[in-house]
Order: sequence, then structure tokens, then C-alpha cells
Amino acid sequence: FFFHKRHTSQNYRAMAKAAAAPSLFDHEKKFRASDDDALEESSTNNISNEEPTILADSTAVNGVAPYHYVPLKMGGNGRTHKNTTASAALIQDIGGLPALEKMTIQFYSNAFLDATLDNFIRSHGDPHAERFARWIHQKLTGSSVWDEERASRSSRPVTVANGHTIVVHDRSSAHVAAWHSPKRPDEEVGRHFKLDECRVWMRLHFWAMREVVGDKSPSFTDYYIRFIGHFVNVYESTAPTFARDSARWSADPKNIEEYIDNGRTMNDVLGLSLGQALSQIPQEEAEDNVWPYDM
Repeated sequence: FFFHKRHTSQNYRAMAKAAAAPSLFDHEKKFRASDDDALEESSTNNISNEEPTILADSTAVNGVAPYHYVPLKMGGNGRTHKNTTASAALIQDIGGLPALEKMTIQFYSNAFLDATLDNFIRSHGDPHAERFARWIHQKLTGSSVWDEERASRSSRPVTVANGHTIVVHDRSSAHVAAWHSPKRPDEEVGRHFKLDECRVWMRLHFWAMREVVGDKSPSFTDYYIRFIGHFVNVYESTAPTFARDSARWSADPKNIEEYIDNGRTMNDVLGLSLGQALSQIPQEEAEDNVWPYDM
């Protein structure tokens, strides 16, 4: 009887907390409104039977495409990423969608084990890697593979923390679900990504890129780091400054060994102030106000 009474009391408190909080739909709308790229994604239906135009690079030597700088093209008010023929060619350089899927599968295999990131992932059973790879492909090539995948998703809500439910149908709703993951401590539910968490995410993601893409296309690697630098800004405005450093992290096997030995916890970045974090990267990067949009 005592256990039942305590359990019921806990349920009442959770229900009251959920009722008092803004709905996740409102949270989703507010976040989407702050992200010009997400607004374009939600308002554009790119489903098409036509393949994007991609120029082949016939000058690759021994399977390695020569480096050339491909700038990020921005549209809208200068805050929306636009694909170009050159960015589409970079995807062909690395092997197309199959290569992207290998990269995102590798990323999530590590993220599921990470002490920080896994708390944001409600379920390992969702097709995270497939969705992420298709989003990247569509963003860089102008294809419709992500829109096609979204159109096939179930409209059934998933349950997150405090009994809330949300339909995960795009990038904005997926991140709201992550912020309200039932794995997160109660006091952190609903809180957006912080700088240290963004650095962990970028390190693991660029590590996956290094393992799958390697030196196959230096141009893709350079572009993709800047691409992620652009998109991570909406989650934490100080995070782009650390993208290049995050990409370098996995170049040293000792960093990976230490990370695994520490229970897959990045103690060297977690909990740092912005000033402490900036002291860890080259001064020219810490003071660079034009990257990733200009060299």
C-alpha cells in the first residue's frame, strides 16, 4: 500500500509538471522559427523523380580527388545553406549516399556508447543513421532523399520525459525530442545543447568521417567541417568556433584511447567555461569572426 501511494503521488507530480509546462509542439515551433534552415526545410517539398546534377571529377588519382576550395553558398538573409553543383560533386567524390550512411552508422555506434550523448537519444531502435545520411545528401546535392524518407515516417507520437509526446517528423522535432529524452536527469530535461555537448558531438562525428572518408576527398572534408560549423550555430552560437579543433581531435590516437579509458567521457571539455574552452584552441581560430563562410 505504501509503495502504491508513493508511486501514485509521483505520477500526480509528473502530471502536474507536464500540465504546467508549455507543450512540446510550442517548443518545436519556437525552435524552428529561430532556424532559417529549418524553416526552409519545413516549407519546401523537394520530392522529385529527377536526379540532382553532379559533375564528375575525372582527375582523381589513386582514388583521391585533388583538393579545391568549395565555398558555402548562403541564401535567404545570408543564413540559409544552399547546395551547389560543386557541393554535389563532393558527395560523388566520397561514394554517394552509401558512404554517408557508413559515416552516420559509425557515428551513432559511438554516440550510443558515449556517456554524454546517449542521454539525448531516446531509442537506439529509430533509424537515426539513415535519416542523418539522407539529410546530409539532400543538403549538399539538392536531392529529395530526406523528404522522401520523411514522407514515409509514422505519424504516431513517441513518449518522452514527464509523459509528454511528440511526433518526430523533421530536424526540429527530432531535437526537441532529444532535449526531452527520458534518459536525461530531471533537472536537465528540456535544456538545449551546451557548448561542451556540441564539442563532444562534433568530435565523435568528425571521428566517424575520418574513419569512413579518410583522405579520399580533402575538398569534402574541408567543406563538411564548415558545413557542420554553419549548422551547429543554431544549437549553440559559440560552437562553430570549435569545429576545426573538434575535427583535429581524432587525428591523435592517444585522444581516442584516453576517451575510451575514461568510460567514453570527454573530461577535457565537459563543464568548461567559454573562456577555458577558448584557451584550448589556436588563438587565430578563437578570434576568427568570418569562418566558416570565408577562408
